[in-house]
Amino acid sequence: MSAFVGGLLHPLAVPAHAMALLALGMLIGQQSLARSPAPPLVAFAAGLASGLAAIASAVAQTSAGDLLLAGAVLCGLLVAIAYLLPVLVCVLLAVGVGAALGLDSPPAVISMAAATTMLIGTGLGAMLTLIIVALCARRLARLPQIVPRTGMRIVGSWVAASALLVLALRLARGQLF
Repeated sequence: MSAFVGGLLHPLAVPAHAMALLALGMLIGQQSLARSPAPPLVAFAAGLASGLAAIASAVAQTSAGDLLLAGAVLCGLLVAIAYLLPVLVCVLLAVGVGAALGLDSPPAVISMAAATTMLIGTGLGAMLTLIIVALCARRLARLPQIVPRTGMRIVGSWVAASALLVLALRLARGQLF
């Protein structure tokens, strides 16, 4: 598999990344009924770019994976609550999740060119995944039936519970932070 394709699939292959993108995308889609989804998406892109730039600069190992899971818990709970949030809250969550996802995506290749290509693929894959989830969540939230909206809230609570269980397991093993 080429470095670009590996990077493109990386956000979907790592469960913590997939959970965080799913929860944040559903939150953005749910909140975008009252306003444009552009500010959180742009904020996510900025946070992701800064996290990927930091990891490309060979920053030391961080606890970004734990922060990413905490972001998934928070976003999942907010999706389950389904309350209209201020734009600033969504933007701050998007920046935090984006930066944590970028910092938790070290390339698994040797050459610098392949690492850069993989990081570009990771950024593109994460953005595409988030946009697709947000658009699907927005369509589901617009439906007049209560079932799709309730289903989205259930998925949000499951994501929050799953991420919380992983964090609890890491805490019990002494691997948290």
